[in-house]
Amino acid sequence: MKPSVDLTEAAVGLQRSLRRASELPPGPDPKQARRFLELLRHPGGGCTELRLLGAAWDARGRLRRASDLSPAFAGSTLAGWFEDLDRLCGLVLRLSGVSAYVTINPVRRDLLARSDHRLSRARHTTRDEDILCLRWLYLDIDPIRPAEISSTEEELCAAVCRRDAILHDHPELAASALWGRSGNGAWILVRLPDYPNDPHHRSLVAEAVRVLDRDYSDSSVRIDPATVNPARLIGLPGTLKAKGSHRPERPWRLATLEGIGPRADPLKQANQ
Repeated sequence: MKPSVDLTEAAVGLQRSLRRASELPPGPDPKQARRFLELLRHPGGGCTELRLLGAAWDARGRLRRASDLSPAFAGSTLAGWFEDLDRLCGLVLRLSGVSAYVTINPVRRDLLARSDHRLSRARHTTRDEDILCLRWLYLDIDPIRPAEISSTEEELCAAVCRRDAILHDHPELAASALWGRSGNGAWILVRLPDYPNDPHHRSLVAEAVRVLDRDYSDSSVRIDPATVNPARLIGLPGTLKAKGSHRPERPWRLATLEGIGPRADPLKQANQ
Protein backbone atom coordinates (compact mmCIF):
# COMPACT_ATOMS: atom_id res chain seq x y z
CA MET A 1 0.00 0.00 0.00
CA LYS A 2 1.28 3.43 -0.89
CA PRO A 3 1.71 5.56 2.22
CA SER A 4 -0.76 8.43 2.52
CA VAL A 5 2.13 10.86 3.14
CA ASP A 6 5.19 11.28 0.96
CA LEU A 7 7.97 10.37 3.41
CA THR A 8 10.63 12.28 1.52
CA GLU A 9 8.48 15.41 1.57
CA ALA A 10 7.72 14.87 5.26
CA ALA A 11 11.43 14.55 6.08
CA VAL A 12 12.22 17.78 4.28
CA GLY A 13 9.39 19.50 6.12
CA LEU A 14 10.72 18.20 9.46
CA GLN A 15 14.22 19.46 8.65
CA ARG A 16 12.81 22.88 7.83
CA SER A 17 10.84 22.92 11.08
CA LEU A 18 13.92 21.95 13.09
CA ARG A 19 15.98 24.61 11.34
CA ARG A 20 13.36 27.25 12.04
CA ALA A 21 13.19 26.14 15.68
CA SER A 22 16.98 26.39 16.04
CA GLU A 23 16.84 29.94 14.69
CA LEU A 24 14.27 31.03 17.26
CA PRO A 25 15.51 32.92 20.35
CA PRO A 26 15.51 30.94 23.61
CA GLY A 27 12.55 31.01 25.97
CA PRO A 28 12.70 32.44 29.51
CA ASP A 29 14.15 30.52 32.46
CA PRO A 30 12.12 31.46 35.57
CA LYS A 31 14.18 29.19 37.87
CA GLN A 32 17.35 31.11 37.03
CA ALA A 33 15.49 34.40 37.44
CA ARG A 34 14.28 33.37 40.89
CA ARG A 35 17.74 32.24 42.04
CA PHE A 36 19.19 35.60 41.02
CA LEU A 37 16.39 37.53 42.72
CA GLU A 38 16.82 35.56 45.95
CA LEU A 39 20.48 36.54 46.04
CA LEU A 40 19.73 40.12 45.04
CA ARG A 41 17.05 40.62 47.68
CA HIS A 42 18.59 38.85 50.70
CA PRO A 43 18.17 39.95 53.43
CA GLY A 44 14.51 40.91 53.19
CA GLY A 45 13.23 44.44 53.34
CA GLY A 46 12.05 46.72 50.64
CA CYS A 47 10.81 45.54 47.25
CA THR A 48 12.01 45.18 43.64
CA GLU A 49 10.85 47.00 40.54
CA LEU A 50 10.36 44.97 37.35
CA ARG A 51 10.44 47.12 34.20
CA LEU A 52 9.81 46.42 30.51
CA LEU A 53 10.56 48.98 27.79
CA GLY A 54 8.45 49.41 24.65
CA ALA A 55 6.21 46.53 25.67
CA ALA A 56 2.54 45.55 25.37
CA TRP A 57 0.19 42.70 26.25
CA ASP A 58 -1.03 40.65 23.30
CA ALA A 59 -4.42 38.97 22.94
CA ARG A 60 -3.09 35.75 24.52
CA GLY A 61 -1.83 37.51 27.66
CA ARG A 62 1.83 37.46 26.66
CA LEU A 63 4.19 40.39 27.12
CA ARG A 64 5.59 41.30 23.71
CA ARG A 65 7.72 43.94 22.08
CA ALA A 66 5.16 46.46 20.88
CA SER A 67 6.79 46.70 17.44
CA ASP A 68 6.19 42.96 16.96
CA LEU A 69 2.46 43.59 17.33
CA SER A 70 2.43 46.56 14.98
CA PRO A 71 5.35 48.41 13.35
CA ALA A 72 3.60 51.71 14.12
CA PHE A 73 3.04 50.88 17.81
CA ALA A 74 5.72 52.20 20.17
CA GLY A 75 4.26 50.50 23.23
CA SER A 76 4.83 51.64 26.79
CA THR A 77 7.20 51.40 29.69
CA LEU A 78 5.53 48.83 31.96
CA ALA A 79 6.56 48.68 35.61
CA GLY A 80 5.52 46.93 38.80
CA TRP A 81 6.87 46.56 42.32
CA PHE A 82 7.19 43.14 43.98
CA GLU A 83 7.93 41.52 47.32
CA ASP A 84 6.62 38.09 46.30
CA LEU A 85 9.24 36.54 44.00
CA ASP A 86 6.84 33.80 42.86
CA ARG A 87 4.51 36.41 41.42
CA LEU A 88 7.36 38.27 39.76
CA CYS A 89 8.72 35.06 38.21
CA GLY A 90 5.21 34.14 37.07
CA LEU A 91 5.37 37.17 34.79
CA VAL A 92 8.73 36.00 33.45
CA LEU A 93 6.90 33.03 31.88
CA ARG A 94 4.75 35.47 29.90
CA LEU A 95 7.68 37.27 28.28
CA SER A 96 7.99 36.82 24.53
CA GLY A 97 10.73 38.71 22.71
CA VAL A 98 10.91 41.55 25.23
CA SER A 99 13.75 42.42 27.62
CA ALA A 100 13.10 42.60 31.37
CA TYR A 101 15.01 44.66 33.93
CA VAL A 102 15.02 44.85 37.73
CA THR A 103 16.41 47.32 40.27
CA ILE A 104 19.66 46.09 41.85
CA ASN A 105 19.13 47.76 45.24
CA PRO A 106 16.16 47.40 47.63
CA VAL A 107 13.34 49.87 46.98
CA ARG A 108 11.12 51.46 49.64
CA ARG A 109 7.88 49.50 50.12
CA ASP A 110 5.76 52.62 49.61
CA LEU A 111 6.13 52.08 45.86
CA LEU A 112 4.06 48.90 46.08
CA ALA A 113 1.08 51.27 46.22
CA ARG A 114 1.98 52.50 42.73
CA SER A 115 1.56 49.11 41.02
CA ASP A 116 1.28 46.27 43.54
CA HIS A 117 2.55 42.92 42.16
CA ARG A 118 1.38 43.73 38.63
CA LEU A 119 2.70 45.50 35.55
CA SER A 120 1.04 48.70 34.45
CA ARG A 121 1.88 51.66 32.27
CA ALA A 122 4.46 53.66 34.18
CA ARG A 123 4.18 57.40 34.61
CA HIS A 124 6.82 57.21 37.33
CA THR A 125 9.54 54.65 38.03
CA THR A 126 11.98 54.13 40.92
CA ARG A 127 14.14 57.18 41.64
CA ASP A 128 17.50 57.29 43.40
CA GLU A 129 15.89 58.68 46.54
CA ASP A 130 13.54 55.65 46.66
CA ILE A 131 16.47 53.28 47.32
CA LEU A 132 16.82 52.09 50.92
CA CYS A 133 20.55 51.28 50.84
CA LEU A 134 23.46 50.66 48.48
CA ARG A 135 23.72 46.86 48.44
CA TRP A 136 25.45 46.22 45.10
CA LEU A 137 28.19 47.77 42.98
CA TYR A 138 27.37 47.08 39.32
CA LEU A 139 29.95 46.54 36.55
CA ASP A 140 28.35 46.41 33.09
CA ILE A 141 31.01 45.10 30.68
CA ASP A 142 29.90 45.64 27.09
CA PRO A 143 31.57 45.23 23.71
CA ILE A 144 31.72 48.44 21.69
CA ARG A 145 29.38 48.20 18.69
CA PRO A 146 26.65 50.24 16.98
CA ALA A 147 23.64 51.10 19.15
CA GLU A 148 20.54 48.89 19.38
CA ILE A 149 22.01 45.70 17.95
CA SER A 150 23.01 42.43 19.60
CA SER A 151 26.67 41.41 19.83
CA THR A 152 28.44 38.83 17.70
CA GLU A 153 29.94 35.75 19.34
CA GLU A 154 33.39 37.33 19.06
CA GLU A 155 32.22 40.55 20.73
CA LEU A 156 30.48 38.64 23.50
CA CYS A 157 33.60 36.52 24.08
CA ALA A 158 35.74 39.66 24.41
CA ALA A 159 33.42 41.04 27.12
CA VAL A 160 33.35 37.73 29.03
CA CYS A 161 37.15 37.49 28.90
CA ARG A 162 37.38 41.02 30.30
CA ARG A 163 34.97 40.08 33.11
CA ASP A 164 37.06 37.03 33.96
CA ALA A 165 40.24 39.13 33.98
CA ILE A 166 38.69 41.48 36.55
CA LEU A 167 37.62 38.56 38.74
CA HIS A 168 41.07 36.94 38.45
CA ASP A 169 42.93 40.15 39.22
CA HIS A 170 40.75 41.00 42.23
CA PRO A 171 40.03 37.80 44.21
CA GLU A 172 38.69 39.78 47.18
CA LEU A 173 36.12 41.34 44.85
CA ALA A 174 35.26 37.96 43.28
CA ALA A 175 34.62 36.45 46.71
CA SER A 176 31.79 38.94 47.29
CA ALA A 177 30.41 38.97 43.75
CA LEU A 178 27.77 37.56 41.48
CA TRP A 179 28.58 37.42 37.78
CA GLY A 180 27.13 36.36 34.46
CA ARG A 181 26.31 37.45 30.93
CA SER A 182 23.94 40.22 29.97
CA GLY A 183 23.04 38.61 26.64
CA ASN A 184 25.38 40.90 24.70
CA GLY A 185 28.18 41.40 27.21
CA ALA A 186 29.04 40.51 30.79
CA TRP A 187 28.28 41.82 34.27
CA ILE A 188 29.55 41.68 37.85
CA LEU A 189 27.62 42.66 40.98
CA VAL A 190 29.79 43.17 44.07
CA ARG A 191 28.09 42.87 47.46
CA LEU A 192 28.43 45.99 49.60
CA PRO A 193 27.73 46.20 53.36
CA ASP A 194 24.35 47.91 52.78
CA TYR A 195 25.88 51.38 52.71
CA PRO A 196 23.60 54.34 53.46
CA ASN A 197 22.18 55.92 50.33
CA ASP A 198 23.92 59.25 50.88
CA PRO A 199 26.28 61.43 48.80
CA HIS A 200 29.44 60.12 50.48
CA HIS A 201 28.74 56.46 49.80
CA ARG A 202 27.40 57.17 46.31
CA SER A 203 30.72 58.84 45.52
CA LEU A 204 32.63 55.79 46.82
CA VAL A 205 30.69 53.54 44.44
CA ALA A 206 31.22 55.93 41.53
CA GLU A 207 34.96 56.15 42.19
CA ALA A 208 35.35 52.35 42.31
CA VAL A 209 33.61 51.98 38.95
CA ARG A 210 35.65 54.85 37.50
CA VAL A 211 38.93 53.17 38.48
CA LEU A 212 37.90 49.82 36.98
CA ASP A 213 36.73 51.60 33.82
CA ARG A 214 40.14 53.28 33.57
CA ASP A 215 42.05 50.04 34.09
CA TYR A 216 39.99 47.62 31.98
CA SER A 217 38.23 49.55 29.20
CA ASP A 218 39.74 49.86 25.73
CA SER A 219 38.69 50.28 22.11
CA SER A 220 36.84 46.92 22.02
CA VAL A 221 35.23 46.57 25.47
CA ARG A 222 33.96 49.23 27.87
CA ILE A 223 32.92 49.19 31.51
CA ASP A 224 29.91 51.48 31.57
CA PRO A 225 30.56 54.34 34.03
CA ALA A 226 26.85 55.21 34.17
CA THR A 227 25.80 52.21 36.30
CA VAL A 228 26.54 53.96 39.60
CA ASN A 229 23.19 55.56 40.43
CA PRO A 230 21.28 53.82 43.26
CA ALA A 231 18.14 53.12 41.18
CA ARG A 232 20.10 51.41 38.40
CA LEU A 233 18.48 48.51 36.55
CA ILE A 234 20.07 45.24 35.41
CA GLY A 235 18.84 42.81 32.77
CA LEU A 236 17.18 39.97 34.70
CA PRO A 237 19.05 36.66 34.29
CA GLY A 238 16.80 34.01 32.82
CA THR A 239 15.16 36.54 30.48
CA LEU A 240 15.93 37.44 26.89
CA LYS A 241 18.00 40.43 25.87
CA ALA A 242 16.28 41.40 22.64
CA LYS A 243 18.00 44.29 20.87
CA GLY A 244 17.21 45.13 17.26
CA SER A 245 16.40 42.14 15.06
CA HIS A 246 17.26 38.53 15.91
CA ARG A 247 19.82 37.52 13.27
CA PRO A 248 22.17 34.50 13.03
CA GLU A 249 25.31 36.62 13.35
CA ARG A 250 23.80 38.88 16.05
CA PRO A 251 21.29 36.71 17.93
CA TRP A 252 19.11 37.44 20.91
CA ARG A 253 20.37 35.57 23.97
CA LEU A 254 19.34 34.96 27.56
CA ALA A 255 20.96 36.99 30.30
CA THR A 256 22.57 34.49 32.68
CA LEU A 257 23.82 34.04 36.24
CA GLU A 258 27.09 32.07 36.01
CA GLY A 259 28.98 32.54 39.26
CA ILE A 260 28.42 33.21 42.97
CA GLY A 261 31.28 34.16 45.27
CA PRO A 262 31.21 32.55 48.74
CA ARG A 263 30.51 35.84 50.50
CA ALA A 264 27.73 36.73 48.06
CA ASP A 265 25.61 33.68 48.98
CA PRO A 266 24.10 34.35 52.42
CA LEU A 267 22.13 31.10 52.38
CA LYS A 268 25.32 29.07 52.00
CA GLN A 269 26.99 31.06 54.78
CA ALA A 270 24.06 30.44 57.10
CA ASN A 271 24.41 26.66 56.63
CA GLN A 272 28.15 26.59 57.35
